[in-house]
Amino acid sequence: MKFLRIYEDLGFHTKDEVFEYFMKSLKHTNRIYDFFIDWSKIFQHVENIEIELNILNYLIGKTNIKDEFIKLIDRHPEIVPIIPILIAVRDENLEILTNYKTPEWEYKNFSFEIKEKYSLQEINDIVEFCEKIGLLNLFQDRKIKNLVDYCIGLEVGIDTNSRKNRSGDIMESIIEWHLSNLCNKLKLEYISQATKSKIYKKWKLELPVDKNSRKYDFAILSNSGRLILIETNFFSDGGSKLKSVAGEFQALDKFLKNHHIVEKFIWITDGIGWNSAKSSLYETYTNNDFVINTKMITDGVLEEIIKLQEDN
Repeated sequence: MKFLRIYEDLGFHTKDEVFEYFMKSLKHTNRIYDFFIDWSKIFQHVENIEIELNILNYLIGKTNIKDEFIKLIDRHPEIVPIIPILIAVRDENLEILTNYKTPEWEYKNFSFEIKEKYSLQEINDIVEFCEKIGLLNLFQDRKIKNLVDYCIGLEVGIDTNSRKNRSGDIMESIIEWHLSNLCNKLKLEYISQATKSKIYKKWKLELPVDKNSRKYDFAILSNSGRLILIETNFFSDGGSKLKSVAGEFQALDKFLKNHHIVEKFIWITDGIGWNSAKSSLYETYTNNDFVINTKMITDGVLEEIIKLQEDN
């Protein structure tokens, strides 16, 4: 950890005092209104299959539903690929365990790949699948009134699985708001979602990578013509994962220090989840040059780090 002049201005005299301030100023949550539901994505998914859903609405309330379903698939084969979506599955092929009471378990494969025409056997298999998972009863008994509305509700449920990733996206947006203002003030260029190819295309600099998929949240071209790399994340909840996260960023810092083209690596992390992994975070904090949280950005720490003249 590099002790900056601004830490003294804030009243801190030791690295440990700065770390305690870091821990005490962690935010409880970064949830904004958009965290909960991505309505645009939900309605786009439903709109993409709305015609097929309305065709399937024909089955609602039918008493001889199996016969009607067979005729419907024969006349409108385009409805078949959306059937898995009705049970929140995106796969086109599903393997089902049909008998586990034999030494060799028995399976049956069901295909929902799009075709211009399905054979009678294929249609019967599709109808069998829908019957055995309970869809036909829902249609026949009118437990579902309208499949378009049903799928909107289904997509809302599926979308909740994205919240964990959305928290990271929100954190990146928060940091980019600060970073954009800072770079405008300091007349510096930056790239978000900075990959090796994007950095080379923009600045003709070779980004060192420790793995092929490495993508930095932000890269800044410093006045020295070298790179300032930034990674961000937010953890509202604790857990064993945080220990490995801290270790990963410690290893990344060590890797980047061996490459002259990287002037600085800044890790911006926040969230009270770190209270459950304080010792692991402290180890990375003391090892890395720059580990800060969002409160420290508003204190001016990020600006001082960016402006700091590093040895060439």
